[in-house]
Amino acid sequence: MTVQGVAMGIAGSDVSKQAADMILLDDNFASIVTGVEEGRLIFDNLKKSIAYTLTSNIPEISPFLLFILADVPLPLGTVTILCIDLGTDMVPAISLAYEKAESDIMKRKPRNQDGKTLISIAYGQIGMMQAAAGFFTYFVIMAENGFWPSTLFGIRKSWDSKAVNDLPDTYGQEWVRITIFMK
Repeated sequence: MTVQGVAMGIAGSDVSKQAADMILLDDNFASIVTGVEEGRLIFDNLKKSIAYTLTSNIPEISPFLLFILADVPLPLGTVTILCIDLGTDMVPAISLAYEKAESDIMKRKPRNQDGKTLISIAYGQIGMMQAAAGFFTYFVIMAENGFWPSTLFGIRKSWDSKAVNDLPDTYGQEWVRITIFMK
């Protein structure tokens, strides 16, 4: 945004205030620098907070895609995703909005209006790395418990079925589901 008109808040007329892009409330031209600095700080902090929040979308959606497309047992349930989002993501995202200004904030060029870089970094790079780390952990834990990745694909219907009570793992051991009935 380029500022084309500046009006004085105290000494300026109503017509000049309506036509101006920026109104100086204290009639001090040094306020322009302070306003630009505050605007950059707010924009930077908002950008950090949004990027942090967006990075968790890919690792939270990809387990459902793998669940549907590859027929594996559900790696991450909806309640777990809600706990992650509300319990662990909200406080850090809010705290990023209150960070102090970086030392070079006024030495930078005016910001670019293009938001594609933020989305590509959040989704394409950081989100994919988090999803890969999550899937690696999922497959390692399942392998440690006898279910190699090659046996997980296509096993979802048997895994979720209440009728199947003796699901064999990679080593041939049967995993029995125990149901406890309480009065």
